[in-house]
Amino acid sequence: MSQAMDTAFRRIGAEAGQGTFGAPATWGPTDTYKASRTYDKLIGLTILALVSGVAGWAVVPAGIAFLALILAFVIVLVSWFRMRWARVLAPAYAVAEGVGLGAISGIYASQTAGIVPLAVVFTAGVFIGCLTLYRTGLVRVSPRLVSIAMVGALGLIGASVLSLFLAVPGLSAIHGNPTLIVVFGVFGLFVGVTNLFVDFDYVQRAEAMHLPAEAEWASALAMMTALVLVYISMLRILSVLLGGRRR
Repeated sequence: MSQAMDTAFRRIGAEAGQGTFGAPATWGPTDTYKASRTYDKLIGLTILALVSGVAGWAVVPAGIAFLALILAFVIVLVSWFRMRWARVLAPAYAVAEGVGLGAISGIYASQTAGIVPLAVVFTAGVFIGCLTLYRTGLVRVSPRLVSIAMVGALGLIGASVLSLFLAVPGLSAIHGNPTLIVVFGVFGLFVGVTNLFVDFDYVQRAEAMHLPAEAEWASALAMMTALVLVYISMLRILSVLLGGRRR
């Protein structure tokens, strides 16, 4: 998603001062991009996903939850090509993904006690840890890291349909092999972490470029998708590590 964001950001920046095909700008005065507001939007999307997740866990049938995951995936694909729609796409993604993840979390919780709170805590810890490492300069986003993040993301997208099944215990043979579960989870965690670093870098760059505030939604959506990947990966890994703590 990072390269698509880069292209979209440059286009948005250009359109802020010049209309499409060289026509006069029609946007008028606009606020510029702020990293603080981007993280505020991410917090809002996370809360929206958590509220939707409660509904997905408690009342949404499995079939509808599965359709919600597909819808969330479609929204992400659309956002790659229509970044300026992110103001609408980001909340829609949070709701759809929240419903799907709520149902998935319910299934994991029914099989392993305490797994969901731990996954949430570890996901928050990963986010804070990555942000700290980036802001202190201990991790620098190089072109190589961007490429790794992109290739990893494309690899997961190539297996996206399969991943929808792998996210639910009992629907794939992978859940009969703890080693494969951990390997798949660690790979997903690696991709999520690398994309978080790249997203943090885009947030900083976008603010430095004085992009229009609309781009904040695109950044928040990108970070949200990375967090979702980290959370699902945590569920997979913990399902093995906590395998003995059955209900």
